[in-house]
Amino acid sequence: MRLWQRIVLGLLCAVLAALAGIAYAHRQRIAGQWMAYRVGRAADFEQAAKLLAWFETGEDRQQRLRDLVTRWGTGNPRFDYYLARYVASPDSSEALRKRFCLELAWREGLLPRWAYFWSWRAGEQVDRRVEEIVGYVELLLASDEQARQITWREVLDLQAIFFLSGQPKWAERLTPDNWRDRYAQWRASRPGEPILARNVSKPFPDWQGPLPELAITEHRGK
Repeated sequence: MRLWQRIVLGLLCAVLAALAGIAYAHRQRIAGQWMAYRVGRAADFEQAAKLLAWFETGEDRQQRLRDLVTRWGTGNPRFDYYLARYVASPDSSEALRKRFCLELAWREGLLPRWAYFWSWRAGEQVDRRVEEIVGYVELLLASDEQARQITWREVLDLQAIFFLSGQPKWAERLTPDNWRDRYAQWRASRPGEPILARNVSKPFPDWQGPLPELAITEHRGK
């Protein structure tokens, strides 16, 4: 083998070794990206839910959840649908819901997208759904349990309602700790009854193709 060939081969081996080292160091992040890609390509929600459950496990769980929610609203409506439905389902952990809520606060444009999905999921019963949530919150405020915190799932409900009523500022950075003050401010500032989204016939404005199975096989608004 000629000298120049040995030099090229040596450089190639060094590059491959460096790439292997980088891949090993970032193997968890790469695995998360691959799993998120598979979620977006899932055939149905049941398959996607099994893949999403992977992000809720492992010692690097918090990093997995951060990487997962940062992909929401980045151009794949089917991935967005699967994750939003999972977060709203009993299968989701509060840790994922918290991370999802924080992402809505940090990244512009996500809160309207979540409110749109929330309104679609409620369907024709969106008014009744709002009344149920508001009534429940009013009962909490009237109770003696002043220290009572709502769940992150309930925070997501309030975020959607605040936005749909034309008061998105109270939804920003809403948490189980500050919900009482935010809700009181929203109630005092809203002009009458909530102005809710109407005629929402698909999960997201950019949704294309047949509607997902939720519209047919599930009772929306639960």
